[in-house]
Amino acid sequence: MTDTSDHPNSDDSWLRRKSNQIGTSVTFRFVLVIAIVVALMIPLLLVSQLVEDRSQYLDDATHEIGVGWGGNAQRVIGPFILVRAEQETMTGSTRTVRNDDRAYMPSALDLDHATTHTMKSRGIYNVPVFRATLNTSASFPAIEFDDSSRRIENVSLVLGITDGRGITRYSIQWNGVELKDFYSSQTFLGNTLQVDLTEDMLQDTSEVDIQLDFRGSRGFAVVPVGDVSNITMRSDWPHPKFRGTLPDVSSEITGKGFEQTWRVEKLARGFNSDTSVQELAERLGRGFVYDQYARQTKWSNSGLELGYDVLNLNTDYRDIRRAITYGIFFVVLTLVSVLCLELVSRVKFHIVQYGVVGIGLVLFFLTLLALTEHIGFFAGYVLAAFILTAMNTMYVWFITRTTNITATVGLFLVILYSALYFILQLDNYALLAGTVLLLILLGGLMFATKNLQRLEQVS
Repeated sequence: MTDTSDHPNSDDSWLRRKSNQIGTSVTFRFVLVIAIVVALMIPLLLVSQLVEDRSQYLDDATHEIGVGWGGNAQRVIGPFILVRAEQETMTGSTRTVRNDDRAYMPSALDLDHATTHTMKSRGIYNVPVFRATLNTSASFPAIEFDDSSRRIENVSLVLGITDGRGITRYSIQWNGVELKDFYSSQTFLGNTLQVDLTEDMLQDTSEVDIQLDFRGSRGFAVVPVGDVSNITMRSDWPHPKFRGTLPDVSSEITGKGFEQTWRVEKLARGFNSDTSVQELAERLGRGFVYDQYARQTKWSNSGLELGYDVLNLNTDYRDIRRAITYGIFFVVLTLVSVLCLELVSRVKFHIVQYGVVGIGLVLFFLTLLALTEHIGFFAGYVLAAFILTAMNTMYVWFITRTTNITATVGLFLVILYSALYFILQLDNYALLAGTVLLLILLGGLMFATKNLQRLEQVS
């Protein structure tokens, strides 16, 4: 009898048998598939970061276009009367002088705002900008200056606007007489348009009519400064996002634009008719502010503005972000489904081929991003899904040369991409629909893997 323990070939044969057993083990192949999925998270995260970078490029382009156009997001405050004065008090023999600047609001304010929009381009990005016409009528009650301890330094009519560079025409009438000698000033409200008044002009009730043409982008807001403010905004832009905490009186949005009306009473305004400049500054802040770090224009936190943002629906980065959120689940389900097909059909896939299929699934999101920026989200999604489904299906065909397996993989990908697009179109029920879809796919996966123990014993 021959002793084989001294022959090295016997050890090699044993190692080869063990290697083959491990290589064909269902558990081992599942572990390898999970390892591939974990590795594919790296390029998926890189694609997600690329989406964020492209979105920031859009914000930068929007800001640059707004600057070149002459105005970014605009906010109008006023008109109101600004009285700069000093208050003198005597305490014993000590004389104290303090600043006593005050703002006087109109008793009634009627404001009508209308905009027409056009598109401006910067590289591949198209950004909406607008031309606006503002017609304002305000009534001011008489103001008494009979306090001998108060020394008046200056009286002026003030209209605040965020970006004065966007003003193209203005006209202000006081009791039917057009005022001249306007000047621009930087105040606690930002940029303001001012004209000096005399104390005599304020002794009786006064009517002010303002016509203002200006440019802007991103959005518009107004602060209802009147004791009773009637505000109407109309535009040809069909996709507004309204801002403000006060309810509207009427609202109409169509494919040709929108019209929104508010009526704001004194108690809802948020400040007194006769208020200190310091208090007004604390309440109103600076309105729209461009955050250099976030690279986007943000609203102030005063909550007193009424207005709208111009939503640009040509940008679909939000939908792409949401699609990538489901990306890891799609990679897992697809690769595990291919593994189940392999076990059922006895057709062998090399572990590298799993990785190639997974890379194709990740590249779908990069292809979607690249195409969406040029042809829109729907066309980009359909084309990206078609390209990657066709490539993965043909790849499986060349591996297996089996029609049934190839058709199953192709149909699975079509269903997967169709379901994802359906979920992305849902706003209020997207999470529910996505969860239901994943549960259905998990149930199918459970059914497909219920006999894995017997399959492993047979193998």
